[in-house]
Amino acid sequence: MGHRKKKRLPKKLKRLMIVSISGIILVGILLFGAIFFTANVEVVGNSRYTVTEIRRMVMKGPLSWNTLLMSKFKEHIEFDDIAFMESVDVEYLNHNTIRLHVSEKYPIGYVEYEDKCYYFDKDGMVLESEDKQQEAPAESTESGGQPPIVAEAVEEESSKPFHPELTDVPLITGLEFQKAEVGMKLDVADDSIFNTILGLARMFDKYAMEPDSVEIDENKEFILHYVNVRVALGKDENLEDKMTMVAGILPKLAGESGVLHLEAFTKETQNIIFDKDQ
Repeated sequence: MGHRKKKRLPKKLKRLMIVSISGIILVGILLFGAIFFTANVEVVGNSRYTVTEIRRMVMKGPLSWNTLLMSKFKEHIEFDDIAFMESVDVEYLNHNTIRLHVSEKYPIGYVEYEDKCYYFDKDGMVLESEDKQQEAPAESTESGGQPPIVAEAVEEESSKPFHPELTDVPLITGLEFQKAEVGMKLDVADDSIFNTILGLARMFDKYAMEPDSVEIDENKEFILHYVNVRVALGKDENLEDKMTMVAGILPKLAGESGVLHLEAFTKETQNIIFDKDQ
């Protein structure tokens, strides 16, 4: 008895089945995309960059616009090419909403070197450099004169894709180093100086009293500059107690000019001297 030949589907029917299956898959993809379309992006933990900038950093490529795929395949994003960004963790909230948890690098101060500002972290690593802000002349140049230097600096800075907020990072003066370069540590004689600056930076944040600058003198003593008031903290001793006292006294010295002496301050200190400028 011979084998029965398998009946072949007509070409039209086969083509119709392929088109139908393809259509079903396409509809499924479109429904999946529509149901999990990223309509809302929340941002938390950012202070250096704006919400808009964080979204621009993260929301790249087709995966970004699907909440489910984004939270599964781009759950943790690290940044090596953006100065003050560490990473972003993506949290799935609902089918249309994700939340971006931002971890930023923490600059504790900046130094000025060769007409640039170099921002460094707790280890003394330089994170970023910017041109020093130049003051424009009081009067504009006449026709044929050179344009103000500030225009060149602003143009260069505006070409950067992201602009971090750095107004709370103090200028550190008196720090001795040979050179400054992004991606390299400041080559100071004693790295422990960065621990002291970090401790001060944290207390500036705690008491919301960032100084205009932090001076380190030849004796490795610290002086905080607040407009015309200089706070002489002395060496790295009892800094937390000293800063607690500064937080209480400084508002009372608004408009004054002089030196607040806290070099030898301890919890037992009874009298605090403020030397007014003559």
